[in-house]
Amino acid sequence: MKNSSKMILALAFLLMPVVCRAADVSEEDVTPRNKKIYLEPEKSALERGKLKFLTALTVGLDDNTHLDSRRDSDPYSQEFVRGSWTSDSSQKTVTTLEAEVMNLMYAGESSLDLFRGGVRAGVDHSLNKEWTVSFGYNIDLVDYINTGSDDYYENALSAKLSQKFSNKMFQSLMYSPSYRNYDSRYIRTEVGIASPDKERADVRNTLEYEIGKFFTKNMVKLNFQYYNNNSNDPYLNYYDYDSYRIGGSLTRLFNDKVSGYLGMWNQYRFFRTRSLIEDAGCKEHDTTFLLTSSIFYTMNKSLAFGLSYTYRQNYSNEPIERYSGSLVSVSTYYKF
Repeated sequence: MKNSSKMILALAFLLMPVVCRAADVSEEDVTPRNKKIYLEPEKSALERGKLKFLTALTVGLDDNTHLDSRRDSDPYSQEFVRGSWTSDSSQKTVTTLEAEVMNLMYAGESSLDLFRGGVRAGVDHSLNKEWTVSFGYNIDLVDYINTGSDDYYENALSAKLSQKFSNKMFQSLMYSPSYRNYDSRYIRTEVGIASPDKERADVRNTLEYEIGKFFTKNMVKLNFQYYNNNSNDPYLNYYDYDSYRIGGSLTRLFNDKVSGYLGMWNQYRFFRTRSLIEDAGCKEHDTTFLLTSSIFYTMNKSLAFGLSYTYRQNYSNEPIERYSGSLVSVSTYYKF
């Protein structure tokens, strides 16, 4: 049963580095009392660190690239590389440093081509056998290669409290404040005129709760997330809203090679002062349904393949914001 539980986590390990905790062993524990053995000096946390890489190549078709009623479809390709370094700073503390880059290219809709790079530093500390507290900082840069109007960089902090309890269940609570600054997008005045001397910036506060359970060949999770977005754009406070997302996922281990994933979410966005085009006295609110299903085949400990389908449906009281669309993709993952 232990082996099955470990294999259920194979999907997560494809998307994040494996964190290994090495127990400190004293000289007294390993040295026979009747012989004198000279041990090498204990390695520092830097020397104990492990470096791992994950690469992924994805090709797919997006049948609504702009997420609007035009439904322009286009094939795309995506390359992804992540490098992670982890080290047990102490018997109860693990330090992680990560850097990743992603390149997304569309065959025809070149305005959507983008490059993303990010760096993250994190610390996980075990309070006891059940509780772990984590802190992190990351900075991300998003560059729309052929346009530039939506380019931004974002700084975010995070604090997370996790618990493992009876019956192979787990839960976590995370809070994350972030600041996003747009390089080439400027705020608009109350009458809608662009102000080129002040760039747009958004502040977001996120609160997320997750609970899950391991079974012999399944892992089930339920998730609730709330965040509020506050922008310095004064025109109708256009980007100020509250978001609530609720959903769940199932990871299924079919056999030693094949595993599957199914996730469903509903996101509700309530705009504070953005009025409807046809009714200035009514505020916009959207509901987005997202369904993702994937199947993975693990060739060996380094190589895996994935086939994914994602469906998106947005319901809104603003007619121009209603859309639906699907993504189909094939991916190759390689770890070393």
